[in-house]
Amino acid sequence: MIRNTMKYTILNKCLALITLCFCFSAWAETEKSQREDRLQLKEIFTRVPDTALETLNTSFSKSAIPGWSMVIGATAVTYYYDEHLYHWSQQQGRDLGIGNKDNTKPVLRGFGVPLMRLPTDTGSAMYFLGDGWMHFAIAGSIMGTGYATNSNYEVNTGIMLVHGMFVSTIFNQTLKRSFGRESPVVKTHERGAWNMFPSFTDYNTKTSSYDGMPSGHMMTATLTFTILSERYSEYKIPIYCVGGAWLSALGFQMMNNGVHWASDYPLGIAMGYVVGKASVKMLSPNKNESPEKRETSWFVLPSTIPGGMGLRAFKSF
Repeated sequence: MIRNTMKYTILNKCLALITLCFCFSAWAETEKSQREDRLQLKEIFTRVPDTALETLNTSFSKSAIPGWSMVIGATAVTYYYDEHLYHWSQQQGRDLGIGNKDNTKPVLRGFGVPLMRLPTDTGSAMYFLGDGWMHFAIAGSIMGTGYATNSNYEVNTGIMLVHGMFVSTIFNQTLKRSFGRESPVVKTHERGAWNMFPSFTDYNTKTSSYDGMPSGHMMTATLTFTILSERYSEYKIPIYCVGGAWLSALGFQMMNNGVHWASDYPLGIAMGYVVGKASVKMLSPNKNESPEKRETSWFVLPSTIPGGMGLRAFKSF
């Protein structure tokens, strides 16, 4: 009885967060809607090459050198202390009564595969802060507000969030399947072994043995707060405060339950930030050009294929 009560209490907290986002977007300045054309839902996918190219151009420009220095430096320092931070967080988890296990439970299955997992206690609720379902719900609540109030600004913000999650996942999966780093919970070597470029089958059947670096949960959460801070710049300080607390709780819990090392975070955070910035540019000036004036081009991205890694071509138009 107590366990069921706790489960529904945690679920209610998650729903409250989503409702808060809905109310926040409704409260924001509605006159912004008049300054934007409405993005189409199909652009979540058709604009992938543009955002991916913008992400790569930003990441490998001269202006990115200081950023890369910070990411590499932070990764090196946390990698050195990974074992200490992992054991410290697990001790803290036990001392706080959170435990060291991931207690999210599947509530939706398809073809025998869990499609949705929801939290059942405090620890799993902290872990759920980075779950894709949480951030899709946030995007959906803002987008729904836009459609309900006929506000292009909120509709576009929701589309940018979903689009950013889609683009960032492509990069994240490519890097995870390239590095092949073990998660702490299944480690066979100190700080986790690096089994680079695992086969498609090995990755899917023993995911925890290969998907440590970079953290997708941290990337998705950073992406969300980056886009929100860009779109609602008048509320930047409170968004940064909430985002900082959100990422801190998420980062602690992922070490506590053995899902990630601390050194998996800097690159994930950087990816979320850069893709978030690129996603906001979906409303760039050339979007409003006539189809005849737009340049059509092909763009190639790394992709997973049966048996390993490959390339996939996208058409930008």
